[in-house]
Amino acid sequence: MSMTNANFPMDAEGRTYHVGVKRGELANRVITVGDPVRAMILARSLDGVDPATPAKSVPSNLFSLASHRGFLTITGRYKNVPVSIVAIGMGISMMDFFVRECRAVVDGPMLMIRLGSCGSLSDCKVGDICVPSSSFLVQRNVDYFSEDGDNGSPYHLSKSVAADPEITQVLVKNMSAALGEDHVWSGINATADSFYSSQGRQDENFLDENQELFTQLLAHEPKTLTLEMETFVLYHLARSSTQASLKKDSAYQKTNGSKNSIRAGACMMVFAQRKTNDFITKDDVARVEPLAGKGIFESLIQVSLGGNEELHSEEGSVWAMAREI
Repeated sequence: MSMTNANFPMDAEGRTYHVGVKRGELANRVITVGDPVRAMILARSLDGVDPATPAKSVPSNLFSLASHRGFLTITGRYKNVPVSIVAIGMGISMMDFFVRECRAVVDGPMLMIRLGSCGSLSDCKVGDICVPSSSFLVQRNVDYFSEDGDNGSPYHLSKSVAADPEITQVLVKNMSAALGEDHVWSGINATADSFYSSQGRQDENFLDENQELFTQLLAHEPKTLTLEMETFVLYHLARSSTQASLKKDSAYQKTNGSKNSIRAGACMMVFAQRKTNDFITKDDVARVEPLAGKGIFESLIQVSLGGNEELHSEEGSVWAMAREI
């Protein structure tokens, strides 16, 4: 794959370097997950999928692309609305690749919603769903661990960035309908730059100085419910997105009054209860995942993107082909 433009690498087809997609392969409405198998499971809810399709395979009537950098993109329709699912793996860098490269190949405004897993720092139980209204970043302060030392804290905690409020409200409504109000929580999320040190896991093989980290997180944001590795970057980049991809007389701007071209939200399944040290079972994952998937698809199509003329053209797109099948 030959690339040009070191500033934003693309090949001769216009495919991005990491995610691997080009124009016409990604819809304006996108669900992002970490696990590619989760993407395949969600894809079974899309239009025209044969119910006999094996759970761990991409339905044959849908577009799919696995990139050389570990991303999996699946595009089709849900209730006749074009949607994409992108599995990105784990971590803040992978989320950065996803948001930027997907934004680069889609015309018009976008909705991005994350469905992931998390740890609970609150009373949320394994199998519950959390919908974070905002998120802050937890970063290991490498200078603290240097030989000459640093008088600062071993971990940097950022200010919180808010999710799109309408997406959050719709997610809470639809997740409550799918799983019951008692199993859906909304509050603040902490996004860590490590699964281990900056999530407070104890490892005697390394000096991490994280024994009091949970106390510090709750002192920083008392309503912190969850801890994971991606959501802050999604919220931050959505809030940092510009109108470069929108027309100057955009109906989206007139309708929504937004200075951003991306609106973002998230919901996470609680896999780890960090207060009690419980971990989710495979049976609970199999029960919760399809219900959460239904809630996230409904949310994705219920939030308006603005004027239809502002959406990416169907001409030559893979979702236009999905309509014909």
